[in-house]
Amino acid sequence: MNGSLHESSQYAVWLLSSVCLLGMAPCHANDDVPTETDYLQDLPVVLSASRLNQPLSESPNAVTVIDRGMIKASGFRNLPDVFRLVPGMFVDNSDGHTPIVAYHGSTDEFSRRMQVLVDGRSVYLPPFSNVVWGDIPLHIDDIERIEVVRGPAAASHGANSFQGVINIITRDAGSAHGASVSVTKGDGGVSDVTAHVGRAGADLDYRITLGYRADDGLDTNVVNDNRTARLANLRASYRPTGSDSIDFQLGYNEGIWGMGIGAGRKSDPFRDTSVYSNFEQIAWTRVLPQGDEFKLQYYHMYRHLTDPGGLAPAFGATLIPPDHTIVHRDDVELQHTQQLGADNRLVWGGGMRVDSADSPLSLKVRQEISQSRIFAHDEWRVSPAAVLNVGAMFEKDGMGHANTSPRASLNYHFTPQHTVRVGTSVAYRSPAMVEEKGNTPGEFLARGGLRPEKIHSREIGYLGEFSTLGLTVDARGFYDRISDVIYLDPQGPLIPTLKPYSFHNLMGTTEKGFEGTLKYRWQDRNSLIFNYARLSVDCTITGTLTRVAAPLLPPPFGALAGSLLQGKLQEIANTCANIGTWNSGSVLLTQQLRHDVLFSAGYYHQSPLPVMNTSEATTMRRVDMRIAKSLDKSKMYSGGEIAFVVQNAFQSGYAEYSTVPQTNFIKLFNRRAYLTATLNF
Repeated sequence: MNGSLHESSQYAVWLLSSVCLLGMAPCHANDDVPTETDYLQDLPVVLSASRLNQPLSESPNAVTVIDRGMIKASGFRNLPDVFRLVPGMFVDNSDGHTPIVAYHGSTDEFSRRMQVLVDGRSVYLPPFSNVVWGDIPLHIDDIERIEVVRGPAAASHGANSFQGVINIITRDAGSAHGASVSVTKGDGGVSDVTAHVGRAGADLDYRITLGYRADDGLDTNVVNDNRTARLANLRASYRPTGSDSIDFQLGYNEGIWGMGIGAGRKSDPFRDTSVYSNFEQIAWTRVLPQGDEFKLQYYHMYRHLTDPGGLAPAFGATLIPPDHTIVHRDDVELQHTQQLGADNRLVWGGGMRVDSADSPLSLKVRQEISQSRIFAHDEWRVSPAAVLNVGAMFEKDGMGHANTSPRASLNYHFTPQHTVRVGTSVAYRSPAMVEEKGNTPGEFLARGGLRPEKIHSREIGYLGEFSTLGLTVDARGFYDRISDVIYLDPQGPLIPTLKPYSFHNLMGTTEKGFEGTLKYRWQDRNSLIFNYARLSVDCTITGTLTRVAAPLLPPPFGALAGSLLQGKLQEIANTCANIGTWNSGSVLLTQQLRHDVLFSAGYYHQSPLPVMNTSEATTMRRVDMRIAKSLDKSKMYSGGEIAFVVQNAFQSGYAEYSTVPQTNFIKLFNRRAYLTATLNF
């Protein structure tokens, strides 16, 4: 405890000293004082961190930008894999069929601590407050760029922005003029077909995507994780006047998921579940002559999962009851961006959201939660070299909690090419609906009364451009203290077949470390991107397990129950402590071999990490390769591409984890290759 306080005080002194030095240090020794425009170099402009368009060097958070070129060079066909290109991001699969994307690794299969947006639409859903990546009606080819905010951003995006934000920005409606068809075939049952059509007009633009995707999942007969999916989406933009635009989107996704896991199918019978989801979204934007902007947005989302359940024919099999989960979300938000002066910009607004979930298996009765929020963020250019960002969001989460999440950062340009950022923020994660209100007779009963998780984050970052070398460096050091971590609480351990599981505020953690990105570009399309992150986690037990069984049992069984509960608490502490130090990294090389041939290779590494609800540790080392040849125009088509992708090229077997303990249970992603042909018309 004293060591933690000493370390915190050292950090505070260091941070304060840094701010003072930033305020006093001159930019140059001569009299040529740079102007504001000198500091706005050729860096990506990002929107996600503060809701204001800002160059990356003036963002209040570290932001990783993944553009279309990087996505294509990676060869990934599944969206979750793309986040292997983000430093500090943990990417894995639970039981083969459930992708996990979590920042800083401390997670379970639900990954509740990151906000995920698609064109401003939040896609994490009740009752578990998780993102079902396979359900998003979005094709990877429709993505223009992805901005990943690394660090708490609740001041801008509210609850679930606890550790960061993934903002997926799709291509404008007018960006795809004409039509294209793409076909993918390969190992592991990979079979994809996609068609795009679009038109750009004077007042109306539109883009339509139709797609079919299928694969057999991992290369093992232990997991039933094959999938097929059909999707369609439309994006249209209408400009009735020179200052008004209306953006309309809708989409749907339906598919069949294989479910079930376990040798001999004893623990989870093999079966097929059906999933259907859709969304409708409309946004009106008015740009005023002085540069101010009003934006009003509404969207509705729907998801329906049908799980037939079943009973395996083996002795000792577990009955999986049928499940029908129906989810609705309605969200409306108004945002106003104001130019308060030559050196000051403000964005403010508010919104309301209603989430409902009907899941007899998880909630017993239908639940509905109404939430509200107001937010403001101010960007003040203190001097040509210094930018101060200050913001906060006030939220009512519909569960009796009212939280204010503030953030402040100072970005100082020592020179136009070298910037240091210091910042601090506080964020909250409200309990998921199932954590607070879950009820599955004989299996799960929520106690309620949970407190929101809280994080206090402090960071210092550096962004440097070495233009003559074609080199960019983005580095960040962080120190995060998380309290009231919500964790699974087994209330009655003596009768394993009757476990009234619940959730409880059980832990506190300290996460500190370093992460960075180095980008080197040469010639036209040649580049090398290197990411690395090192995370250290300290964990302490701050709560107590709920004692339900012990008081009801006569001596000596009551004492035995108490002892088992205490042992379970220690087991939780050990699992948390075993996280220890975690390293991850990636390298993405892109090389133009000829004017019409592009080669790329990616190396991805994650050191062993125990996931929070299993004792298994997951590790990954893998090399992917892609080679693509552009097709010249002909009388039949106006160009295209043929690409060949090999994933896990050197057959470096890596283990993923299961929530169901199995003897010698290791799931391998074996080498997989597929060919994609795309024609444009």
